[in-house]
Amino acid sequence: MFVLLPQVPMKIFLLWAAAVVCIEFGRAAHAVWLLRRLTRIDPSKALLQQLLLAILAGLEAGVMAPLFTPYLDALNQTFLTFMLVAFPALGLAVSIAPRYMAGLYGAAILIPTSATWVVLHPQHLLASIVTTIAYILALLFATNESEKLLARSIAIRRERDQVVRDLERSNAEVNAAAARAEAAALARTRVLAAASHDLRQPLHALSIYSAILVANPTPATLGEVANHIDQIVRSLGALLHGLLDLSQLSSSHYVPNRQRFALDALLAGVCTEFESAAADKGLFLVRDLRSTTLDGDPMALVRIARNLIENAIKYTRRGGLIVRLRHDGQTATLTVEDTGEGIDAEEHERIFEEFYQLGNKGRDPSQGVGLGLAIVERLVSLIGARISVDSRLGEGSRFEVRVPGVSATPPLAAATDVTDAPAVAFAPLDKVAARQRIYLVDDESSIVRSMTVLMNSWNFEVHSAEDIAGTAALFSELGCPDLLIADLRLRGHEHGFALVARMHEIHGNFPVLFITGETSSDALHRARAAGWPLLHKPVDAQTLHRTIQSLLTVPGAG
Repeated sequence: MFVLLPQVPMKIFLLWAAAVVCIEFGRAAHAVWLLRRLTRIDPSKALLQQLLLAILAGLEAGVMAPLFTPYLDALNQTFLTFMLVAFPALGLAVSIAPRYMAGLYGAAILIPTSATWVVLHPQHLLASIVTTIAYILALLFATNESEKLLARSIAIRRERDQVVRDLERSNAEVNAAAARAEAAALARTRVLAAASHDLRQPLHALSIYSAILVANPTPATLGEVANHIDQIVRSLGALLHGLLDLSQLSSSHYVPNRQRFALDALLAGVCTEFESAAADKGLFLVRDLRSTTLDGDPMALVRIARNLIENAIKYTRRGGLIVRLRHDGQTATLTVEDTGEGIDAEEHERIFEEFYQLGNKGRDPSQGVGLGLAIVERLVSLIGARISVDSRLGEGSRFEVRVPGVSATPPLAAATDVTDAPAVAFAPLDKVAARQRIYLVDDESSIVRSMTVLMNSWNFEVHSAEDIAGTAALFSELGCPDLLIADLRLRGHEHGFALVARMHEIHGNFPVLFITGETSSDALHRARAAGWPLLHKPVDAQTLHRTIQSLLTVPGAG
Protein backbone atom coordinates (compact mmCIF):
# COMPACT_ATOMS: atom_id res chain seq x y z
CA MET A 1 0.00 0.00 0.00
CA PHE A 2 2.83 2.43 0.77
CA VAL A 3 4.15 1.83 -2.78
CA LEU A 4 0.80 2.97 -4.23
CA LEU A 5 0.21 5.97 -1.94
CA PRO A 6 2.21 8.54 -3.96
CA GLN A 7 -0.05 7.89 -6.98
CA VAL A 8 -3.45 7.62 -5.17
CA PRO A 9 -5.27 10.79 -4.05
CA MET A 10 -5.12 11.07 -0.24
CA LYS A 11 -8.84 11.82 0.06
CA ILE A 12 -9.84 8.60 -1.74
CA PHE A 13 -7.35 6.58 0.32
CA LEU A 14 -8.61 8.00 3.63
CA LEU A 15 -12.26 7.29 2.72
CA TRP A 16 -11.36 3.70 1.83
CA ALA A 17 -9.29 3.29 5.01
CA ALA A 18 -12.14 4.63 7.19
CA ALA A 19 -14.55 2.18 5.55
CA VAL A 20 -12.11 -0.70 6.23
CA VAL A 21 -11.75 0.26 9.92
CA CYS A 22 -15.54 0.46 10.37
CA ILE A 23 -16.12 -2.91 8.68
CA GLU A 24 -13.36 -4.68 10.66
CA PHE A 25 -14.54 -3.14 13.93
CA GLY A 26 -18.08 -4.33 13.17
CA ARG A 27 -16.86 -7.85 12.42
CA ALA A 28 -14.91 -7.98 15.70
CA ALA A 29 -17.89 -6.68 17.70
CA HIS A 30 -20.17 -9.24 16.06
CA ALA A 31 -17.71 -12.06 16.90
CA VAL A 32 -17.63 -11.02 20.58
CA TRP A 33 -21.44 -10.84 20.62
CA LEU A 34 -21.68 -14.37 19.21
CA LEU A 35 -19.17 -15.82 21.69
CA ARG A 36 -21.20 -14.49 24.61
CA ARG A 37 -24.40 -16.10 23.29
CA LEU A 38 -23.15 -19.41 21.92
CA THR A 39 -25.75 -21.47 23.79
CA ARG A 40 -28.67 -19.21 22.81
CA ILE A 41 -28.04 -18.19 19.20
CA ASP A 42 -29.90 -19.47 16.14
CA PRO A 43 -27.19 -21.28 14.07
CA SER A 44 -28.84 -20.57 10.69
CA LYS A 45 -29.25 -16.86 11.45
CA ALA A 46 -25.68 -16.62 12.76
CA LEU A 47 -24.37 -18.29 9.56
CA LEU A 48 -26.27 -15.81 7.37
CA GLN A 49 -24.78 -12.90 9.32
CA GLN A 50 -21.29 -14.34 8.91
CA LEU A 51 -21.81 -14.75 5.15
CA LEU A 52 -22.83 -11.10 4.82
CA LEU A 53 -19.79 -10.00 6.83
CA ALA A 54 -17.54 -12.18 4.62
CA ILE A 55 -18.92 -10.41 1.51
CA LEU A 56 -18.21 -7.01 3.13
CA ALA A 57 -14.67 -8.13 4.04
CA GLY A 58 -14.09 -9.20 0.42
CA LEU A 59 -15.56 -5.99 -0.99
CA GLU A 60 -13.34 -3.80 1.21
CA ALA A 61 -10.37 -5.33 -0.63
CA GLY A 62 -12.09 -5.74 -4.03
CA VAL A 63 -13.05 -2.04 -4.32
CA MET A 64 -9.36 -1.14 -4.26
CA ALA A 65 -9.17 -2.07 -7.97
CA PRO A 66 -11.81 0.38 -9.28
CA LEU A 67 -10.80 3.07 -6.74
CA PHE A 68 -7.02 3.03 -7.11
CA THR A 69 -6.25 1.54 -10.57
CA PRO A 70 -7.17 4.67 -12.66
CA TYR A 71 -4.44 6.63 -10.82
CA LEU A 72 -1.69 4.00 -11.17
CA ASP A 73 0.85 3.35 -13.88
CA ALA A 74 1.01 0.00 -15.69
CA LEU A 75 3.54 -1.51 -13.29
CA ASN A 76 1.55 -0.60 -10.15
CA GLN A 77 -1.70 -1.73 -11.79
CA THR A 78 -0.14 -5.14 -12.29
CA PHE A 79 1.20 -5.15 -8.71
CA LEU A 80 -2.23 -4.22 -7.22
CA THR A 81 -4.01 -6.82 -9.37
CA PHE A 82 -1.52 -9.52 -8.30
CA MET A 83 -1.97 -8.56 -4.64
CA LEU A 84 -5.79 -8.65 -4.85
CA VAL A 85 -5.75 -12.02 -6.64
CA ALA A 86 -3.55 -13.40 -3.83
CA PHE A 87 -5.89 -12.25 -1.02
CA PRO A 88 -8.42 -15.13 -1.30
CA ALA A 89 -5.63 -17.73 -1.27
CA LEU A 90 -3.98 -16.03 1.73
CA GLY A 91 -7.32 -15.92 3.56
CA LEU A 92 -7.84 -19.61 2.92
CA ALA A 93 -4.32 -20.39 4.18
CA VAL A 94 -4.66 -18.55 7.50
CA SER A 95 -8.25 -19.57 8.34
CA ILE A 96 -10.62 -22.48 7.92
CA ALA A 97 -14.01 -21.22 6.75
CA PRO A 98 -17.05 -22.94 5.24
CA ARG A 99 -16.77 -23.31 1.47
CA TYR A 100 -19.70 -20.98 0.79
CA MET A 101 -18.13 -18.26 2.93
CA ALA A 102 -14.75 -18.67 1.23
CA GLY A 103 -16.42 -18.60 -2.21
CA LEU A 104 -18.36 -15.42 -1.45
CA TYR A 105 -15.27 -13.75 0.05
CA GLY A 106 -13.19 -14.65 -3.03
CA ALA A 107 -15.91 -13.56 -5.45
CA ALA A 108 -16.28 -10.21 -3.65
CA ILE A 109 -12.56 -9.58 -4.27
CA LEU A 110 -12.10 -11.13 -7.71
CA ILE A 111 -15.19 -9.84 -9.53
CA PRO A 112 -14.43 -6.11 -9.00
CA THR A 113 -10.73 -6.78 -9.73
CA SER A 114 -11.46 -8.68 -12.96
CA ALA A 115 -14.05 -6.13 -14.08
CA THR A 116 -11.55 -3.30 -13.59
CA TRP A 117 -8.86 -5.21 -15.51
CA VAL A 118 -11.29 -5.84 -18.40
CA VAL A 119 -12.20 -2.16 -18.53
CA LEU A 120 -8.54 -1.23 -18.76
CA HIS A 121 -7.66 -4.13 -21.10
CA PRO A 122 -10.77 -5.16 -23.14
CA GLN A 123 -8.72 -7.61 -25.21
CA HIS A 124 -8.41 -9.81 -22.08
CA LEU A 125 -12.21 -10.17 -21.54
CA LEU A 126 -12.56 -13.92 -22.18
CA ALA A 127 -9.35 -14.85 -20.40
CA SER A 128 -10.32 -12.74 -17.36
CA ILE A 129 -13.77 -14.36 -17.10
CA VAL A 130 -12.47 -17.92 -17.46
CA THR A 131 -9.58 -17.33 -15.08
CA THR A 132 -11.83 -15.74 -12.43
CA ILE A 133 -14.40 -18.57 -12.58
CA ALA A 134 -11.66 -21.23 -12.45
CA TYR A 135 -10.01 -19.50 -9.50
CA ILE A 136 -13.29 -19.31 -7.56
CA LEU A 137 -13.96 -23.01 -8.25
CA ALA A 138 -10.44 -23.87 -7.09
CA LEU A 139 -11.05 -21.91 -3.91
CA LEU A 140 -14.30 -23.82 -3.30
CA PHE A 141 -12.55 -27.16 -3.88
CA ALA A 142 -9.66 -26.28 -1.55
CA THR A 143 -12.05 -25.01 1.11
CA ASN A 144 -14.12 -28.19 0.85
CA GLU A 145 -11.00 -30.31 1.39
CA SER A 146 -10.04 -28.13 4.35
CA GLU A 147 -13.51 -28.67 5.81
CA LYS A 148 -13.12 -32.44 5.49
CA LEU A 149 -9.69 -32.28 7.08
CA LEU A 150 -11.07 -30.20 9.96
CA ALA A 151 -13.99 -32.62 10.44
CA ARG A 152 -11.60 -35.58 10.53
CA SER A 153 -9.34 -33.77 12.98
CA ILE A 154 -12.29 -32.95 15.24
CA ALA A 155 -13.55 -36.55 15.06
CA ILE A 156 -10.08 -37.88 15.92
CA ARG A 157 -9.82 -35.47 18.82
CA ARG A 158 -13.26 -36.45 20.08
CA GLU A 159 -12.37 -40.13 19.82
CA ARG A 160 -9.13 -39.48 21.69
CA ASP A 161 -10.96 -37.51 24.38
CA GLN A 162 -13.57 -40.28 24.64
CA VAL A 163 -10.85 -42.91 24.97
CA VAL A 164 -9.19 -40.83 27.69
CA ARG A 165 -12.53 -40.42 29.50
CA ASP A 166 -13.26 -44.14 29.16
CA LEU A 167 -9.82 -44.99 30.53
CA GLU A 168 -10.28 -42.57 33.40
CA ARG A 169 -13.73 -44.00 34.12
CA SER A 170 -12.44 -47.58 33.87
CA ASN A 171 -9.56 -46.70 36.14
CA ALA A 172 -11.96 -45.11 38.62
CA GLU A 173 -14.22 -48.16 38.44
CA VAL A 174 -11.28 -50.51 38.96
CA ASN A 175 -10.10 -48.45 41.92
CA ALA A 176 -13.62 -48.34 43.34
CA ALA A 177 -14.03 -52.09 42.84
CA ALA A 178 -10.68 -52.72 44.50
CA ALA A 179 -11.68 -50.48 47.40
CA ARG A 180 -15.02 -52.29 47.71
CA ALA A 181 -13.30 -55.67 47.56
CA GLU A 182 -10.83 -54.61 50.23
CA ALA A 183 -13.63 -53.23 52.40
CA ALA A 184 -15.64 -56.43 51.86
CA ALA A 185 -12.63 -58.56 52.80
CA LEU A 186 -12.10 -56.54 55.96
CA ALA A 187 -15.81 -56.77 56.75
CA ARG A 188 -15.77 -60.57 56.22
CA THR A 189 -12.75 -60.87 58.49
CA ARG A 190 -14.48 -58.78 61.14
CA VAL A 191 -17.73 -60.72 60.79
CA LEU A 192 -16.00 -64.11 60.94
CA ALA A 193 -14.03 -63.08 64.02
CA ALA A 194 -17.16 -61.87 65.82
CA ALA A 195 -19.27 -64.81 64.61
CA SER A 196 -16.59 -67.26 65.70
CA HIS A 197 -16.75 -65.91 69.24
CA ASP A 198 -20.55 -65.84 69.29
CA LEU A 199 -20.72 -69.42 67.98
CA ARG A 200 -18.04 -70.91 70.23
CA GLN A 201 -19.61 -69.64 73.45
CA PRO A 202 -23.08 -71.22 73.05
CA LEU A 203 -21.62 -74.40 71.52
CA HIS A 204 -19.35 -74.74 74.53
CA ALA A 205 -22.36 -74.29 76.81
CA LEU A 206 -24.32 -76.87 74.79
CA SER A 207 -21.52 -79.42 75.17
CA ILE A 208 -21.63 -78.94 78.95
CA TYR A 209 -25.42 -79.30 79.09
CA SER A 210 -25.15 -82.39 76.87
CA ALA A 211 -22.74 -83.92 79.39
CA ILE A 212 -25.20 -83.12 82.19
CA LEU A 213 -28.00 -84.88 80.30
CA VAL A 214 -25.83 -87.97 79.79
CA ALA A 215 -25.17 -88.05 83.58
CA ASN A 216 -28.89 -88.74 84.37
CA PRO A 217 -29.73 -85.45 86.12
CA THR A 218 -32.55 -84.99 88.62
CA PRO A 219 -35.93 -83.81 87.31
CA ALA A 220 -35.30 -80.30 88.70
CA THR A 221 -31.90 -80.13 86.99
CA LEU A 222 -33.38 -81.57 83.80
CA GLY A 223 -35.97 -78.77 83.61
CA GLU A 224 -33.34 -76.12 84.21
CA VAL A 225 -31.04 -77.61 81.55
CA ALA A 226 -33.92 -77.79 79.07
CA ASN A 227 -34.67 -74.09 79.55
CA HIS A 228 -31.01 -73.15 79.07
CA ILE A 229 -30.69 -75.32 75.96
CA ASP A 230 -33.85 -73.70 74.51
CA GLN A 231 -32.38 -70.22 75.07
CA ILE A 232 -29.05 -71.21 73.51
CA VAL A 233 -30.73 -72.73 70.45
CA ARG A 234 -32.82 -69.56 69.99
CA SER A 235 -29.69 -67.45 70.22
CA LEU A 236 -27.86 -69.64 67.69
CA GLY A 237 -30.88 -69.51 65.38
CA ALA A 238 -31.01 -65.72 65.55
CA LEU A 239 -27.27 -65.51 64.84
CA LEU A 240 -27.50 -67.88 61.87
CA HIS A 241 -30.53 -66.10 60.40
CA GLY A 242 -28.75 -62.77 60.77
CA LEU A 243 -25.58 -64.08 59.09
CA LEU A 244 -27.58 -65.61 56.22
CA ASP A 245 -29.55 -62.41 55.71
CA LEU A 246 -26.36 -60.37 55.78
CA SER A 247 -24.66 -62.72 53.31
CA GLN A 248 -27.65 -62.65 50.98
CA LEU A 249 -27.88 -58.86 51.01
CA SER A 250 -24.14 -58.34 50.64
CA SER A 251 -23.84 -60.74 47.69
CA SER A 252 -26.76 -59.15 45.75
CA HIS A 253 -28.88 -62.31 46.08
CA TYR A 254 -31.80 -60.49 47.64
CA VAL A 255 -34.99 -61.07 45.64
CA PRO A 256 -36.99 -57.84 45.41
CA ASN A 257 -40.76 -58.17 45.44
CA ARG A 258 -42.02 -54.86 44.09
CA GLN A 259 -45.73 -54.12 44.33
CA ARG A 260 -48.14 -51.32 45.16
CA PHE A 261 -49.22 -51.44 48.80
CA ALA A 262 -50.48 -49.33 51.70
CA LEU A 263 -47.34 -48.53 53.66
CA ASP A 264 -49.30 -47.09 56.59
CA ALA A 265 -51.28 -50.32 57.00
CA LEU A 266 -48.08 -52.36 56.82
CA LEU A 267 -46.40 -50.25 59.51
CA ALA A 268 -49.53 -50.36 61.67
CA GLY A 269 -49.24 -54.15 61.68
CA VAL A 270 -45.57 -53.97 62.69
CA CYS A 271 -46.42 -51.55 65.52
CA THR A 272 -49.11 -53.96 66.75
CA GLU A 273 -46.52 -56.77 66.90
CA PHE A 274 -44.34 -54.79 69.31
CA GLU A 275 -47.02 -53.22 71.51
CA SER A 276 -46.87 -56.03 74.06
CA ALA A 277 -43.04 -55.97 74.13
CA ALA A 278 -43.13 -52.21 74.79
CA ALA A 279 -45.84 -52.59 77.44
CA ASP A 280 -43.81 -55.27 79.22
CA LYS A 281 -41.03 -52.68 79.73
CA GLY A 282 -43.52 -49.99 80.76
CA LEU A 283 -42.98 -48.00 77.55
CA PHE A 284 -45.49 -46.21 75.36
CA LEU A 285 -45.57 -46.90 71.62
CA VAL A 286 -47.31 -44.14 69.66
CA ARG A 287 -48.07 -44.50 65.97
CA ASP A 288 -48.66 -41.45 63.75
CA LEU A 289 -49.09 -42.87 60.28
CA ARG A 290 -50.29 -40.81 57.36
CA SER A 291 -52.10 -42.72 54.62
CA THR A 292 -49.40 -43.59 52.06
CA THR A 293 -49.43 -45.81 48.98
CA LEU A 294 -45.99 -46.94 47.82
CA ASP A 295 -44.60 -48.75 44.79
CA GLY A 296 -41.79 -50.74 46.37
CA ASP A 297 -40.72 -53.84 48.27
CA PRO A 298 -43.05 -54.36 51.27
CA MET A 299 -40.93 -57.12 52.82
CA ALA A 300 -37.82 -54.95 52.86
CA LEU A 301 -39.74 -52.14 54.56
CA VAL A 302 -41.26 -54.54 57.09
CA ARG A 303 -37.79 -55.78 58.03
CA ILE A 304 -36.43 -52.24 58.24
CA ALA A 305 -39.31 -51.13 60.48
CA ARG A 306 -39.06 -54.21 62.73
CA ASN A 307 -35.36 -53.79 63.30
CA LEU A 308 -35.65 -50.07 64.05
CA ILE A 309 -38.61 -50.51 66.43
CA GLU A 310 -37.01 -53.51 68.16
CA ASN A 311 -33.80 -51.50 68.64
CA ALA A 312 -35.75 -48.55 70.05
CA ILE A 313 -37.48 -50.79 72.60
CA LYS A 314 -34.23 -52.56 73.51
CA TYR A 315 -32.33 -49.35 74.30
CA THR A 316 -35.17 -47.43 75.97
CA ARG A 317 -35.74 -47.80 79.73
CA ARG A 318 -38.21 -44.98 80.39
CA GLY A 319 -40.73 -43.14 78.26
CA GLY A 320 -41.27 -44.84 74.91
CA LEU A 321 -41.13 -44.39 71.17
CA ILE A 322 -43.06 -42.77 68.33
CA VAL A 323 -43.38 -44.24 64.84
CA ARG A 324 -44.27 -41.62 62.22
CA LEU A 325 -45.00 -41.84 58.51
CA ARG A 326 -45.20 -38.82 56.22
CA HIS A 327 -44.83 -38.19 52.49
CA ASP A 328 -44.42 -35.23 50.13
CA GLY A 329 -46.11 -36.82 47.12
CA GLN A 330 -42.90 -38.49 45.89
CA THR A 331 -40.93 -39.69 48.91
CA ALA A 332 -42.23 -41.43 52.03
CA THR A 333 -40.44 -40.73 55.32
CA LEU A 334 -40.51 -43.32 58.13
CA THR A 335 -39.31 -41.97 61.48
CA VAL A 336 -38.69 -44.05 64.62
CA GLU A 337 -37.97 -41.78 67.59
CA ASP A 338 -37.32 -42.95 71.14
CA THR A 339 -36.53 -41.50 74.58
CA GLY A 340 -33.73 -44.00 75.19
CA GLU A 341 -30.10 -43.77 76.15
CA GLY A 342 -29.03 -41.99 72.96
CA ILE A 343 -25.89 -42.48 70.88
CA ASP A 344 -22.68 -40.47 70.99
CA ALA A 345 -21.96 -38.61 67.73
CA GLU A 346 -18.72 -40.60 67.29
CA GLU A 347 -20.72 -43.84 67.26
CA HIS A 348 -23.25 -42.85 64.56
CA GLU A 349 -21.33 -44.56 61.76
CA ARG A 350 -20.24 -47.61 63.78
CA ILE A 351 -23.75 -48.65 64.82
CA PHE A 352 -24.31 -49.90 61.25
CA GLU A 353 -21.31 -52.26 61.47
CA GLU A 354 -21.83 -56.00 61.88
CA PHE A 355 -21.88 -57.23 65.51
CA TYR A 356 -21.39 -53.73 66.90
CA GLN A 357 -23.58 -53.21 69.97
CA LEU A 358 -23.72 -50.26 72.30
CA GLY A 359 -23.41 -51.22 75.97
CA ASN A 360 -22.83 -54.92 75.30
CA LYS A 361 -19.06 -55.33 75.37
CA GLY A 362 -19.48 -58.69 77.08
CA ARG A 363 -21.46 -60.01 74.05
CA ASP A 364 -24.48 -61.03 76.15
CA PRO A 365 -26.62 -63.05 73.67
CA SER A 366 -29.82 -62.03 75.45
CA GLN A 367 -29.26 -58.50 74.05
CA GLY A 368 -29.25 -59.73 70.46
CA VAL A 369 -26.44 -60.42 68.02
CA GLY A 370 -25.76 -56.91 66.66
CA LEU A 371 -26.78 -57.49 63.03
CA GLY A 372 -30.10 -55.61 62.92
CA LEU A 373 -28.82 -52.19 61.85
CA ALA A 374 -26.28 -53.72 59.44
CA ILE A 375 -29.17 -55.49 57.71
CA VAL A 376 -31.22 -52.28 57.75
CA GLU A 377 -28.40 -50.35 56.06
CA ARG A 378 -28.07 -52.92 53.26
CA LEU A 379 -31.83 -53.11 52.70
CA VAL A 380 -32.05 -49.34 52.56
CA SER A 381 -29.34 -49.28 49.90
CA LEU A 382 -30.95 -52.09 47.87
CA ILE A 383 -34.36 -50.35 47.62
CA GLY A 384 -32.83 -46.98 46.75
CA ALA A 385 -33.74 -45.32 50.06
CA ARG A 386 -31.67 -43.21 52.48
CA ILE A 387 -31.28 -43.54 56.24
CA SER A 388 -30.08 -40.94 58.73
CA VAL A 389 -29.67 -40.89 62.51
CA ASP A 390 -29.96 -37.95 64.90
CA SER A 391 -29.01 -38.78 68.47
CA ARG A 392 -27.14 -37.51 71.51
CA LEU A 393 -26.21 -39.26 74.72
CA GLY A 394 -29.07 -39.11 77.21
CA GLU A 395 -31.45 -37.46 74.72
CA GLY A 396 -32.85 -40.42 72.80
CA SER A 397 -32.48 -41.28 69.11
CA ARG A 398 -34.32 -40.58 65.87
CA PHE A 399 -33.85 -42.81 62.82
CA GLU A 400 -35.29 -41.50 59.55
CA VAL A 401 -35.71 -43.58 56.38
CA ARG A 402 -36.66 -41.77 53.15
CA VAL A 403 -38.14 -44.11 50.53
CA PRO A 404 -38.96 -43.04 46.93
CA GLY A 405 -41.95 -44.35 45.01
CA VAL A 406 -45.05 -42.74 46.56
CA SER A 407 -48.05 -43.49 44.32
CA ALA A 408 -51.34 -41.65 43.92
CA THR A 409 -53.03 -44.90 42.81
CA PRO A 410 -54.67 -46.99 45.57
CA PRO A 411 -52.94 -50.28 46.47
CA LEU A 412 -54.03 -53.45 44.68
CA ALA A 413 -53.93 -55.72 47.74
CA ALA A 414 -52.45 -56.07 51.18
CA ALA A 415 -48.80 -57.07 51.27
CA THR A 416 -48.11 -60.17 53.34
CA ASP A 417 -45.42 -62.85 53.43
CA VAL A 418 -45.15 -65.94 55.63
CA THR A 419 -41.40 -66.24 55.00
CA ASP A 420 -40.49 -63.42 57.37
CA ALA A 421 -42.68 -63.95 60.40
CA PRO A 422 -42.13 -61.57 63.32
CA ALA A 423 -40.04 -62.76 66.23
CA VAL A 424 -42.45 -61.92 69.06
CA ALA A 425 -43.63 -63.85 72.09
CA PHE A 426 -46.30 -66.56 71.77
CA ALA A 427 -48.47 -68.43 74.17
CA PRO A 428 -47.29 -71.87 75.37
CA LEU A 429 -47.67 -74.61 72.77
CA ASP A 430 -50.85 -76.64 73.07
CA LYS A 431 -51.62 -80.05 71.68
CA VAL A 432 -54.20 -80.14 68.92
CA ALA A 433 -57.59 -81.54 69.84
CA ALA A 434 -57.87 -84.06 66.99
CA ARG A 435 -54.98 -85.98 65.47
CA GLN A 436 -54.23 -84.72 61.99
CA ARG A 437 -52.00 -86.42 59.47
CA ILE A 438 -48.74 -84.71 58.43
CA TYR A 439 -46.31 -86.02 55.81
CA LEU A 440 -42.69 -84.98 56.44
CA VAL A 441 -40.28 -85.23 53.48
CA ASP A 442 -36.57 -84.59 54.17
CA ASP A 443 -33.41 -86.49 53.23
CA GLU A 444 -31.70 -85.72 56.56
CA SER A 445 -32.56 -88.54 58.96
CA SER A 446 -31.67 -86.50 62.07
CA ILE A 447 -34.14 -83.79 61.04
CA VAL A 448 -36.84 -86.36 60.34
CA ARG A 449 -36.39 -87.99 63.76
CA SER A 450 -36.34 -84.75 65.76
CA MET A 451 -39.31 -83.18 63.93
CA THR A 452 -41.32 -86.40 64.20
CA VAL A 453 -40.80 -86.50 67.97
CA LEU A 454 -41.69 -82.82 68.28
CA MET A 455 -44.87 -83.00 66.20
CA ASN A 456 -45.95 -86.25 67.88
CA SER A 457 -45.73 -84.35 71.16
CA TRP A 458 -48.24 -81.89 69.66
CA ASN A 459 -50.60 -84.84 68.95
CA PHE A 460 -50.02 -84.91 65.18
CA GLU A 461 -49.89 -88.18 63.25
CA VAL A 462 -46.54 -87.94 61.41
CA HIS A 463 -45.38 -90.09 58.50
CA SER A 464 -42.01 -89.46 56.89
CA ALA A 465 -40.23 -90.08 53.60
CA GLU A 466 -36.76 -89.25 52.29
CA ASP A 467 -37.42 -88.90 48.55
CA ILE A 468 -40.08 -88.68 45.84
CA ALA A 469 -40.55 -92.46 45.65
CA GLY A 470 -41.13 -92.75 49.40
CA THR A 471 -43.60 -89.86 49.30
CA ALA A 472 -45.52 -91.44 46.42
CA ALA A 473 -45.76 -94.65 48.47
CA LEU A 474 -47.25 -92.72 51.42
CA PHE A 475 -49.90 -91.17 49.17
CA SER A 476 -50.74 -94.53 47.63
CA GLU A 477 -51.06 -96.22 51.02
CA LEU A 478 -52.65 -93.50 53.18
CA GLY A 479 -54.07 -90.95 50.73
CA CYS A 480 -53.76 -87.15 50.98
CA PRO A 481 -52.34 -85.66 54.18
CA ASP A 482 -53.78 -82.75 56.10
CA LEU A 483 -50.39 -81.06 55.54
CA LEU A 484 -47.21 -81.83 53.60
CA ILE A 485 -43.93 -80.45 55.01
CA ALA A 486 -41.04 -80.78 52.58
CA ASP A 487 -37.47 -79.64 52.07
CA LEU A 488 -36.69 -77.82 48.83
CA ARG A 489 -33.60 -79.87 48.07
CA LEU A 490 -33.93 -83.66 48.32
CA ARG A 491 -31.61 -86.50 47.34
CA GLY A 492 -29.72 -86.28 44.07
CA HIS A 493 -31.37 -83.88 41.66
CA GLU A 494 -34.83 -84.20 43.22
CA HIS A 495 -36.55 -80.97 44.18
CA GLY A 496 -39.41 -80.25 46.53
CA PHE A 497 -41.22 -78.10 43.95
CA ALA A 498 -41.38 -80.97 41.48
CA LEU A 499 -42.60 -83.33 44.22
CA VAL A 500 -45.46 -81.07 45.29
CA ALA A 501 -46.48 -80.29 41.71
CA ARG A 502 -46.67 -84.04 40.90
CA MET A 503 -48.64 -84.92 44.02
CA HIS A 504 -51.09 -82.06 43.44
CA GLU A 505 -51.61 -83.20 39.87
CA ILE A 506 -52.31 -86.80 40.93
CA HIS A 507 -54.10 -86.39 44.27
CA GLY A 508 -55.62 -82.92 44.16
CA ASN A 509 -55.02 -79.90 46.39
CA PHE A 510 -53.66 -80.07 49.95
CA PRO A 511 -51.72 -77.62 52.19
CA VAL A 512 -47.94 -77.39 51.74
CA LEU A 513 -45.15 -75.93 53.88
CA PHE A 514 -41.53 -75.77 52.73
CA ILE A 515 -38.71 -75.71 55.27
CA THR A 516 -35.33 -75.16 53.67
CA GLY A 517 -31.74 -74.18 54.26
CA GLU A 518 -31.40 -72.72 50.76
CA THR A 519 -30.90 -68.98 50.40
CA SER A 520 -30.53 -68.72 46.62
CA SER A 521 -32.57 -66.12 44.80
CA ASP A 522 -34.01 -68.75 42.44
CA ALA A 523 -35.46 -70.83 45.29
CA LEU A 524 -37.05 -67.79 46.94
CA HIS A 525 -38.42 -66.55 43.62
CA ARG A 526 -40.05 -69.89 42.80
CA ALA A 527 -41.55 -70.17 46.29
CA ARG A 528 -43.11 -66.71 46.06
CA ALA A 529 -44.27 -67.28 42.49
CA ALA A 530 -46.03 -70.50 43.54
CA GLY A 531 -47.57 -68.83 46.61
CA TRP A 532 -46.40 -71.58 48.98
CA PRO A 533 -45.31 -70.63 52.53
CA LEU A 534 -41.63 -71.12 53.21
CA LEU A 535 -39.58 -71.11 56.43
CA HIS A 536 -35.78 -71.02 56.67
CA LYS A 537 -33.82 -73.44 58.81
CA PRO A 538 -33.27 -73.26 61.71
CA VAL A 539 -36.95 -72.82 62.65
CA ASP A 540 -37.85 -72.44 66.31
CA ALA A 541 -40.73 -74.52 67.72
CA GLN A 542 -43.01 -71.52 68.29
CA THR A 543 -42.85 -70.38 64.66
CA LEU A 544 -43.26 -73.92 63.34
CA HIS A 545 -46.26 -74.61 65.60
CA ARG A 546 -47.97 -71.35 64.71
CA THR A 547 -47.41 -71.85 60.94
CA ILE A 548 -48.72 -75.42 61.03
CA GLN A 549 -51.85 -74.35 62.91
CA SER A 550 -52.50 -71.49 60.47
CA LEU A 551 -52.22 -73.83 57.46
CA LEU A 552 -54.45 -76.49 58.99
CA THR A 553 -57.18 -73.98 59.83
CA VAL A 554 -57.26 -72.21 56.43
CA PRO A 555 -59.38 -74.10 53.85
CA GLY A 556 -57.50 -74.78 50.63
CA ALA A 557 -54.16 -73.54 51.97
CA GLY A 558 -51.18 -74.28 49.75
